[in-house]
Amino acid sequence: MQVREKNNMKSWRLVAVLVITLFGMNAFGQKETKDEKQITKCWKVFKTKSYSKGIDKLEKYMSKQEWPSLLAYESLVSMHYANYSRNAKIFGFDLKVEIDGVENDSLSLTFQDLMEQIYRTGFLDVCRMSTMESTSPSADVYLRQLMVDIDPDTAVSDKGSEYYLEAEKFFVNQDFELAESNYRKALKEDTAYYKAHLYLGDSFWARHEYDSALVYYNIAREMQPNLLEPRIYIIDALVEQELFYRAKKECIAALTVYPGHNLKYKLQRVLYIENRFMNEHRLKRRFYPNDMANDEQPTLEENVFWADYRKAKAEVSKYCNADGIIEENGETEDRYLEVYSLRRMLEQHIHDLPEPLHFADKMREEGFLEPYVFVSLFHIDIYPQFKDYMADEANREKTIDFVEKYLIEVI
Repeated sequence: MQVREKNNMKSWRLVAVLVITLFGMNAFGQKETKDEKQITKCWKVFKTKSYSKGIDKLEKYMSKQEWPSLLAYESLVSMHYANYSRNAKIFGFDLKVEIDGVENDSLSLTFQDLMEQIYRTGFLDVCRMSTMESTSPSADVYLRQLMVDIDPDTAVSDKGSEYYLEAEKFFVNQDFELAESNYRKALKEDTAYYKAHLYLGDSFWARHEYDSALVYYNIAREMQPNLLEPRIYIIDALVEQELFYRAKKECIAALTVYPGHNLKYKLQRVLYIENRFMNEHRLKRRFYPNDMANDEQPTLEENVFWADYRKAKAEVSKYCNADGIIEENGETEDRYLEVYSLRRMLEQHIHDLPEPLHFADKMREEGFLEPYVFVSLFHIDIYPQFKDYMADEANREKTIDFVEKYLIEVI
């Protein structure tokens, strides 16, 4: 029976390991490639010697390649997550640490916070890199869960929380009827309990009752329209029912909430049923988007095009806040630093743009540069700009139109 993990962080670690295992075990009856063999060796060191040695070996291997494989990045993220989780247990991240029944003194808490900041920042940086240089779906999910998602249920009652935790225990033990009963009790105590609605749907999902699951997933989506998780569950349930057209529409609409690689891979799988695919015309790069809060970004002088992109940050800095949102001024109509920067680069090289930039320039000419930047070139670093843009319903509709009109192609 297919059971959705309650802990999404754990489930995505398992997904990454599953991908690695499929390659390593030659699941499709094909010989391992050289890349797969090298990554398998790194995993062996990671598991038998130490986490740090396995990570070092993988990073050294990846540094010798122009563009490492997706498998390499997924492995790197999975290793770093395991290391992050281990250190979280050692240093008690997100836990109230007590000594003899008394909370730690300020010095101990400061040390704990420092350790969390060090390991959390290191892990997030690996994920940021893996979603910029590659299309790592697991890195993308970790970034969303750690940096974007909120907990809507901080005000639930103690009784409601008790019923919810009981439901979770029953779910983990695959007693889905009792899980359902306790989720319902939690909702009776707190009718606006988001997670109780969402996972009540999961209790039906686990029993393959997808119509019932969809009822509660949709309620959860309506309660928290800016959270991606219920939308992902809706897409999965529609696919299970082979309602591919509806699943496609849900995927495209969800791109206006958080257009990460995980969601894009789901859309690709749905489009494949229609003999179509999404060509997002993504630009590969090894540097992060312009950041007003970072005065030490590399100038990119080795590339005349991207050097002009970087210079654009200084041109608009006096109008731009730390999130990259530009206030109204007499020099530009652009509201977003990333859009302005790309536009300036394109406009300064209209007659000598290389082929990879032709689609971007076409979007500039046709008035779709914003949705192109926020969907095809999305990165967690520009999320505040993305969020501001998508707060307007007209912009969300324009984005959906952009995806359907320009990105979806016939195989």
